[in-house]
Amino acid sequence: MTQSTTTRWWWIRHAPVINPDGGIYGQSDLEADLSNGDQFGRLAEILPEDAVWVTTTLQRARETARKLAASVAPDRKITEDDGLREQAFGDWEGARWADIPARESEAYWRDPARTRMPNGESFTDVITRVTATVERLNSNHSGRNIIAVTHAGSIRAAISHALGGEPKAALSFQLTPLSLTRIDAIHRDGKIWWRVSGVNLFGNHS
Repeated sequence: MTQSTTTRWWWIRHAPVINPDGGIYGQSDLEADLSNGDQFGRLAEILPEDAVWVTTTLQRARETARKLAASVAPDRKITEDDGLREQAFGDWEGARWADIPARESEAYWRDPARTRMPNGESFTDVITRVTATVERLNSNHSGRNIIAVTHAGSIRAAISHALGGEPKAALSFQLTPLSLTRIDAIHRDGKIWWRVSGVNLFGNHS
């Protein structure tokens, strides 16, 4: 009888970014507001204690992961992986959308999934990067729980990979800070079958 193994992904978007100017921050290393103890507590209650923890080198994700892990599994090592970083917005980082030249912003909105910002990435670039990282972690930790504290763009890329559809569709998912997205990778007959159990769960939607 064919056996299957399930790797369970617990994707968490980092806490709200401290960004009073409303700039595009992408891979800029801004701080997060970690003060929402109630939301951290709700997440900590449902996260598995035996998970592999992974985050990125950006402090908003890294510090969110550390605070969560302190409540869930204080002794667990948290691995930082740049393959799960947010999309790089290149020359647009730090600017507000209203400051982007109309010619550039209009080109972006015509095809937001495939348009690459000057010196930055397109969303399809992010999908390629995140997919490679997810596949590597699936191989290294098959059958485990993986808690990935990352970014909205990274999680949308993981959703796009799991759904296997048009990249633009994944951009329609709104992912609030400290929300949870659950995706399972079912390993069977040398292939992976994906199951999306929930998107944007438990986030602060106020």
